[in-house]
Amino acid sequence: MTLLAALRAWLEAEQLDGVIISSRQNKQPHFGFATSSGYVIVTRQHAHILVEFRYYSDVAARTKGYQLHLLDSGHSLSSVVNQLAQEEDLQRLGFEGDQVSWQTGNQWQTAMHPTLVSASLDSLRQIKSAEEIALIRVACGIADATADHIRRFIQPGMREREVAAELEWYMKQHGAEKPSFDTIVASGARGALPHGKASEKVIVAGELVTLDFGAQYQGYCSDMTRTFLVAGRYTNAEQSPLYGVYQTVLNAQLAAIAAIRPGVACHTVDNAARTLISDAGYGPHFGHNTGHAIGIDVHENPRFSPTDTTLLQPGMLLTVEPGIYLEGEGGVRIEDVVLVTESGAEVLYQTPKTLLMTGEA
Repeated sequence: MTLLAALRAWLEAEQLDGVIISSRQNKQPHFGFATSSGYVIVTRQHAHILVEFRYYSDVAARTKGYQLHLLDSGHSLSSVVNQLAQEEDLQRLGFEGDQVSWQTGNQWQTAMHPTLVSASLDSLRQIKSAEEIALIRVACGIADATADHIRRFIQPGMREREVAAELEWYMKQHGAEKPSFDTIVASGARGALPHGKASEKVIVAGELVTLDFGAQYQGYCSDMTRTFLVAGRYTNAEQSPLYGVYQTVLNAQLAAIAAIRPGVACHTVDNAARTLISDAGYGPHFGHNTGHAIGIDVHENPRFSPTDTTLLQPGMLLTVEPGIYLEGEGGVRIEDVVLVTESGAEVLYQTPKTLLMTGEA
């Protein structure tokens, strides 16, 4: 089913005559690129893009099947909506209420003639098209290559920010538009911070260092986490005080991946990881969801959470990232992007999930 066909089926199910799409992530598949400017209006008869002068030519070159409207001082969103409402008999118009500010929503309600109804388009982005999956594969490939590079780059005495800078430079050199999010480099005791963004801390031999990063490629994201042992203090990984914690997290992650297949509820996958961590005595030290969907946004729905009842379907892409965080000692997290297939799951990364000694070939 095409993007517009899926949207029109959604309009019928929601009993709407059309929808105003204003969020960057939901506009991107229509525009062909990411921007916070402009709007998409899809009705049961036509599809419209409203954009200002700066983007008009680019949108015109990228799109087919849309009527383009130039937004300027004489043609505001409200005036175009009212014109379309008259031409296409639009009575009930959906808008992204969770993306639009209270003030803007009130202004639209006052200025626009159709009845506005808050609606969410998130469900339409849960199953990715073949083209989207291909782009995410490329983004994951960039992250894979970067993980292999960075484990050889890290040396005792480096600052976390140096590692993050090298990691982000390498991703861009290999095709990334930019990082998917602020790169996390958390070494030693800072590994107990699930979102420990890279700091001035110096990395010490024998510490664990957690790297959580992703590449954005043609608007689509990857997300990857690996925890490494910094070389120089121990002759093998088993000597690390957190080796047992690492193995627990790895086993939990593998158990969650093994549970993924069509028809399984998201909370079942979460439970597979959470139970194993709890049985090992670390339940209170795993305080976040096991994973999340990924695509144009790095964090999308559904989630591998204890309460998410969404049933998995082929074409969904989600991360699996359990972790254990011990205050004052450090932490471990391991994360892969996983594609739900017709018969199970496919991990989109090749980087080994062993407690590799960084700096080794």
